[in-house]
Amino acid sequence: MSTPATSSSGPTPASTPETPADQTPAIVRQLGLAAGLGLFLLTFFIAPPDGMSAQAWRVCGLALWMAVWWITEAMPLPVTALLPLVVLPLANLMPLKKASAHFAADLIFLFLGGFILSIAIQKWRVHERIGLGLMRYAAWNLPTLLAGLLVVTGFMGMWMSNTATAMVMMPMALSLAALITRGDATSPVTKTLILAVAYAPCIGGLATFIGTPTNAVLEGYVSKTYGVNLSLAQWMAFGVPVAVVLLAGCWLLLYFTLLRGAPAVANLRPMLQTEYAKLGRFTTGETITTVIFLGCVQAWVFSDFWSGLIGAKIDDAVIALVGALALFLTPLDRKFDRTVLSWKDAEKLPWGILIFFGGSLSLSSALTETGVTRWLSQELHVMHDVPVWLVVTVVVALIVAVSEMMSNSATITAFLPILAGLAGGLEIHPFLIMVPATLAASCAFMMPGASPPNAIAFSTGRLSVAEMVKTGLWLNLICAAGILLAAFYLVPVIMGFDPLTMPSWAAPKSP
Repeated sequence: MSTPATSSSGPTPASTPETPADQTPAIVRQLGLAAGLGLFLLTFFIAPPDGMSAQAWRVCGLALWMAVWWITEAMPLPVTALLPLVVLPLANLMPLKKASAHFAADLIFLFLGGFILSIAIQKWRVHERIGLGLMRYAAWNLPTLLAGLLVVTGFMGMWMSNTATAMVMMPMALSLAALITRGDATSPVTKTLILAVAYAPCIGGLATFIGTPTNAVLEGYVSKTYGVNLSLAQWMAFGVPVAVVLLAGCWLLLYFTLLRGAPAVANLRPMLQTEYAKLGRFTTGETITTVIFLGCVQAWVFSDFWSGLIGAKIDDAVIALVGALALFLTPLDRKFDRTVLSWKDAEKLPWGILIFFGGSLSLSSALTETGVTRWLSQELHVMHDVPVWLVVTVVVALIVAVSEMMSNSATITAFLPILAGLAGGLEIHPFLIMVPATLAASCAFMMPGASPPNAIAFSTGRLSVAEMVKTGLWLNLICAAGILLAAFYLVPVIMGFDPLTMPSWAAPKSP
């Protein structure tokens, strides 16, 4: 009977990254708790702006309430996300049946299946097999090893949450650093490998809906607001090139700022080959998990082909759920007494993230149906004479700055209705401003608390805040420039739309 590899095989972590402590001071959380509720209550005593209905005004109050709680972490993100289920019905803004429907959206089940695949990958150590298996061929020298680590971690970040990817890859990076530097924690090599694991999952996650919540939030918002469904294949058509270019920029930055002066390492490739040999032979669980994972990837990429073959539309969420069910149903041996995954393993599912997505979609729907988005569109006509390139540049810079201080998912959830109104006011295609803003929300690399991978990197104790800010600022600028170029010259070409023309489905509608 096959069992997961023991902790003795593969690289042993030099130190285990710990979950960072809450970064928000208690006084800030307490003030946020009162301020959020107070902003909502004010909408009952202050008249709405001209042209806005009372219902829309109260939904704006709810949006501010949730935004303040998300920013200040007054309550955990999932708890705040439950507010629409209570506030919308009690304030007579939307019935519960309608508000709760978004908690069962296709996007929720896409992430559910993706999280289950991620759990199996970690359980059977597929990430170590892929990581060491590929990096041993790239380890000609330190620069190629860095490139291999970025590619492997970025690829894992496409299909796993950036938090999970950083958690499973950081021990490997620390082990590699310990082998190369003989335990020198202050070596530039150590800092380079740690930052690579912090940055690569976020950049790789830009390529899919599964890798980062922000992309999924946009997909859900566009579907609910405009009735336009974006497939994973469509997103990857421009997401993968963008991620590849930004990973190359990340490699150049880390090499020229940290790694260029590091001394050469002898026998680097044999060293990694030895570590890979410690993994031993493929176990049954590892083999089955790898096959199912690769099957899901090819099904997502070639979904149109498979849909035509069977004569039925295959959604991305269905593919993810098929993969998840296969993991629960496939036995490890002929006795059928154990399967690749058990429900005990599934208890590790991040249910809070799924609730967060449901609450975000519910709020987005209320903002649209009560006419908030239409009102914003009308008010933003004043920006009609501002150059579009300048507007998009300012939006990207603002999103990156805000994401350094609050959750990227909360950031894009709060901004998407505003951006929809801005696109209407400028009479441009919504994707011209929404797509770069969404990508930018995942590109906050300066502060330790800007993202979970940053926090995990900082928790290793090998980096100072000043070092993270200095390197992260340059990477922010590189990513912002790459995203802006993609928004104007790559995304419109691949998706086949005129960026300066508003499509009929995006025209503001009356509530």
